[in-house]
Amino acid sequence: MNISKKISDDILKYLQNKKGMSIKDIAEAMSSTPDHIQKVIDQKELLTSDHINQYLNNKNVRFWELALEAIPKDHLTPKVAHKIKVCKDIYDHINRNKKKY
Repeated sequence: MNISKKISDDILKYLQNKKGMSIKDIAEAMSSTPDHIQKVIDQKELLTSDHINQYLNNKNVRFWELALEAIPKDHLTPKVAHKIKVCKDIYDHINRNKKKY
């Protein structure tokens, strides 16, 4: 499944600017090629859910964590934004309870 241009752009900008990853680093993390990542940056191609899943698996990151940091809320549907918030709330709740014991 293809990811929208906005979200593909958001994720790549985040990885480059905030995480300091090169195109080659991003390609490796997404099990893709530097040529493909450059085409996504040039908006000639899109990321797919497989690319995102590979990144999440290779970097041991949860989707909701990536989405909170990389994707502006107005680029997400209200339903997806709500699900991401619920995941974060559950994670925070579990961590607070772990600290109590």
